[in-house]
Amino acid sequence: MATVTLTGHLGSMGTIDERVAEALGYALVDRELLVEAAQSLGWPEEEVRAFDERTRGQGSRLTRLLRGFVEHSPAAMGDSEGLSLLAATYGEMATTGMQPRDQRYIEALRGLMAEIAERGNSVVVGRGGQAILAGRPDVVHVRVVCDPEERVARIATRDGMAVDAARGRVEDSDSQREAWHQKYFHIDYRSPYLYHLVVNSGWLDEALATDLIVELVRRQTAEE
Repeated sequence: MATVTLTGHLGSMGTIDERVAEALGYALVDRELLVEAAQSLGWPEEEVRAFDERTRGQGSRLTRLLRGFVEHSPAAMGDSEGLSLLAATYGEMATTGMQPRDQRYIEALRGLMAEIAERGNSVVVGRGGQAILAGRPDVVHVRVVCDPEERVARIATRDGMAVDAARGRVEDSDSQREAWHQKYFHIDYRSPYLYHLVVNSGWLDEALATDLIVELVRRQTAEE
């Protein structure tokens, strides 16, 4: 049983996170799934079931985790405001100085990460997992890197954007992520010393990058 944190700049990850979760049989926790799972807490049963089917069983697992977290950590949630804050983007939370809502935000984030790690068998994308769960022997931290110009080309192709517009989006995202990690954790998240493994998705195809990560996790798990 283990937890994997994956961190990468915009345009570097591709489908590596999905591939790793599928290969290991782990739940995938990224921002989009987290937002939808939080919303599903108020959905009727048929909508939750449709969400679960669409996410190949990950929807109900993440919904149950969030429900248990809300029930057991009401203080961290700040009357559910913390749950809505968890859906915020890096830019939304990094561009202002520390305020009362930041304390609720980071408490909710730390609490949720701890809950995920305790349950194990999850792949967590971003959200400071490499900082919050640092030092835990049951967590493997991986960073995915890629040349900036390659990332610009990928975003331009993926989103049908002009190259200059894609470059602006990538640069904005990079600066927001850096500011977010500095603000809440005082780390340079680009440092290789925070990770068990750094893979370059510009040089390695997604299948090979996935295989490397999965092999590392399996070996680490076997040593426990």
